[in-house]
Amino acid sequence: MPKIKVKCKPPEWNDEDKLAYSWCLKHGIKITPSANSPGFYNKSWNIDVDVNGNKVQSPKAYGVNDLWPKVFELYKFYYNKYKEK
Repeated sequence: MPKIKVKCKPPEWNDEDKLAYSWCLKHGIKITPSANSPGFYNKSWNIDVDVNGNKVQSPKAYGVNDLWPKVFELYKFYYNKYKEK
């Protein structure tokens, strides 16, 4: 059976996502997907979180449909937790 390339939908950005993403990058917080296998046939990813050099990887793997919503959920979490009130 031939392998099928997996297409991951690009994220749908809204204004809240853009604000949290931009704020996090300016403050040293980077959240990125990490493929669980090499090549174009990845069906699952972990999420790497780097907060000013402190790196953690999600214990859970995420699929095509839940990867980007989780990434933006994490950006919004860190934005809301650390922004100046």
